[in-house]
This record gives sequence, C-alpha cells and structure tokens, in this order.
Amino acid sequence: MNMDAQGHEANPKLEGEASPAPRGRPGRRGAEEKTQAVLELLSGKTTIDFLARRFGVREQTVEQWRQDALESVAAAMRQGNSKSSSERALEKELLGLKKAFTDLAIRHELVKQALEARPPSRPGRSAK
Repeated sequence: MNMDAQGHEANPKLEGEASPAPRGRPGRRGAEEKTQAVLELLSGKTTIDFLARRFGVREQTVEQWRQDALESVAAAMRQGNSKSSSERALEKELLGLKKAFTDLAIRHELVKQALEARPPSRPGRSAK
C-alpha cells in the first residue's frame, strides 16, 4: 500500500487517468475541469477523495459537482419529452389567433356576399 506525505493512502493512477490539474487557487475550477472530473468519477476511473486532492477542494465539493451534473442530465432528458411553459403559452396564443382569424374570415365572406346580393345604387344619389 502506497502512502503519501501526509500518511494518507495514495490512489494509484488508473490506466488512462488524467494527470493532476494545475494548482491554481484552490476550489476555483472552470466548467471544463469540473466536467472532466465528473466524467472520470462517473466512468469509475477515479475516486472522490483523489479528485478532491487533485483539484485542491473538499470531497463535498466534488460530490456537489457530481450531483449538479446528474441533475442537469435529468433536466435535459425531461426537456426532450415535454414542452416548456413558454412553448405552451405560445401554442395557446396561436390557437386563439387562429380562431379569431377564422371568425374574421367568415364575417368578411358574409359581408362580401351581402354586398354582392344588393342591387347597385344609382350614381349620384345617396341611399337614405
């Protein structure tokens, strides 16, 4: 069993595992680094405690990254199956507009037919 300088069990590098992230400000990691860490964790290539040491964050932070990623994936899967509230509102508005258009088209046709059926008036005289 390998031990690190603090007496913790060292996590042997698994095949294909990425090298340690460059140490910047601890805990300040971009989306790309977090995504890579979560992918490695979910694929079983590494452990939460190893990622926490590698990125200079607490284990709870890595666990939160994992949880956030899983929630985002679930939300993306749900979105594909249902319409958003704005889509539903737009569809409702479109249906109302279609009904209003149909009503106006019918009224227009009735007025047009009524005018065509009316005998023409004589020029220069108004109908009183």
